[in-house]
Amino acid sequence: MIKEKDDLLREHKGIVLLMTLGFIAVITALIMWSVSISKSRFDSVVRIDAENQFGVVFKDFSKFITQFDINSSEGLEMLLAFDLPPIMEEKTHIGLGFHPASLMDKLNINYILAALVNHETNTTKRGEDPFLLRPLEKFFSQYELSDPATMIDFLLDTVDKDDFERASYSEIATDDFDFREGKIYDFNHFKKIRAYYFKSTRDKNVFKITRGEFEKYFYFGEPEDKPLLDCSSPYVAPAMSLIVADEMMINKESDFCHEANTTQMHTLKEIYNISQFENKKKYLVKCILNLDKENRMREISFDYDIHSKRISNIDKNFQEEE
Repeated sequence: MIKEKDDLLREHKGIVLLMTLGFIAVITALIMWSVSISKSRFDSVVRIDAENQFGVVFKDFSKFITQFDINSSEGLEMLLAFDLPPIMEEKTHIGLGFHPASLMDKLNINYILAALVNHETNTTKRGEDPFLLRPLEKFFSQYELSDPATMIDFLLDTVDKDDFERASYSEIATDDFDFREGKIYDFNHFKKIRAYYFKSTRDKNVFKITRGEFEKYFYFGEPEDKPLLDCSSPYVAPAMSLIVADEMMINKESDFCHEANTTQMHTLKEIYNISQFENKKKYLVKCILNLDKENRMREISFDYDIHSKRISNIDKNFQEEE
């Protein structure tokens, strides 16, 4: 009986390995195909600059990534495990690489802020506010901000669409029209808020919040999207550490899917939709595309929804300094 179980386990591992190797082979071939197609398109343009070349490659690449059907957690694992450094195509001397990472093990900061704004007119939901404020307060305390409440006011006034100031000069929209759109679009947008906070408080600690630090915990999703927090992700611990009370022990080995069923986690499960991958629900993967052209590396990032196969939040300024 034990021998049969061992045989089944080895057979299962063998199938998964074959699937993984097959997935890598297919996506690698498609990357090379994309570069070759892009080269033929480059040849039809006499004078095309590097930015336009990258645009052509991105357009071709975004077409074939939507061809993959991720219908199981195993398929998701294979996609997220795939990390391809730039592969040089012989004829074009163009290298194209790809790196995916789940966004569902992080918190949608726009959802948190929009929910807090909406609760100002919806008193029945105000009981959730302490749980929504907690990750923002804990995050800013890590960097020892002198006035985290003012920073949160700046963020809230960026998401709401009125002209009411929560704090002195916190309504940035009076000076910058970018802040009338009802969301924070990307880290470059967040940097403007960071700058306004510093101008108001002279608190240099805010510059400790770099892109890398921020993206350990948050992403810039749509304000109306109720987030999924993937409790099965091996990288969910940082986000979990922000939303749970300080007395709860958080470590990388925690079984968050099991803990989500406890009484202590029930409210958080409802607010943050703590659950595992399900292909019927929105699941965002951040994709980074690398282009190596004449030893000049360029990058572009975008969000890919596995369920709807929709690409959004294309960030062409990925390499801007923090």
